[in-house]
Amino acid sequence: MFLLLPMLLLTTSVQKLVGLSLTLPSSGELPPELPGLLEEVEVHLGEVIVVRAQVRRSDVVTSVGEVEQREVEVADLAELQATLRSLKALDPGHERILVVPRDDVPTQRVVSAMDAVRADDQGPLFSQVALGGAL
Repeated sequence: MFLLLPMLLLTTSVQKLVGLSLTLPSSGELPPELPGLLEEVEVHLGEVIVVRAQVRRSDVVTSVGEVEQREVEVADLAELQATLRSLKALDPGHERILVVPRDDVPTQRVVSAMDAVRADDQGPLFSQVALGGAL
C-alpha cells in the first residue's frame, strides 16, 4: 500500500488528468428527457405478420450490447394491434413504425396493416408510419 501511492504519484502526469465541466440546472429548468425503451419497431408482411422490435434493456444509451431484438409472429390484425399495444406501453412517446411488405402482398392488405398500426379501439398506437421495401 505504501509503495502504490508514491508509484502512482510518480507515473501519473498532470497533463493526462481530465476534468468534466458539469453544470447543474437552475430551479426553473426541466431535467433532460430520458430516452425511451423502444429503438425501432418494424412490421413485416408476408404469409404471416412478423413484428420486430429493438428494445433497450436500460434507460442508459450505450454504444453496444444494451439492445434486445424481439420478434413475434401474429396471425391477424387484431393480434398485431394487441402486440403493438404492449410495445407502446413500454415507451408511450415512441411514434415511428416501419411497415415492410413482401412483393407478393396485395395492396389492400398493406393499407389495412398501415391503418391497423396507427390506432386501435383503445386509442392511437404509432402515428408515424413509414413504408419500407423488403431486401
